[in-house]
Amino acid sequence: IGGGPIVVHCSDTVSHSGVYCSVSIALEQCKAEGVVDVFQVTKAIRRSKPGAVTTLEQYTSIYDVIDMYFKLHSTYANFQ
Repeated sequence: IGGGPIVVHCSDTVSHSGVYCSVSIALEQCKAEGVVDVFQVTKAIRRSKPGAVTTLEQYTSIYDVIDMYFKLHSTYANFQ
């Protein structure tokens, strides 16, 4: 988009936006560090926005979206 900040909002201010932000941060972490740590990313999101990513469905959807991203973008590498 224009390289500026993005505003993410949902009806209850935490559920869907927490999932979106977790996915976005996890993918940026992967690009920068070569690893994805969904637990730590989600933990950080919860510190700044209590109530974000509170259900198993939300948590697993983060993994599902990241998995789909890697399947669709085969240019990632295994850094292990």
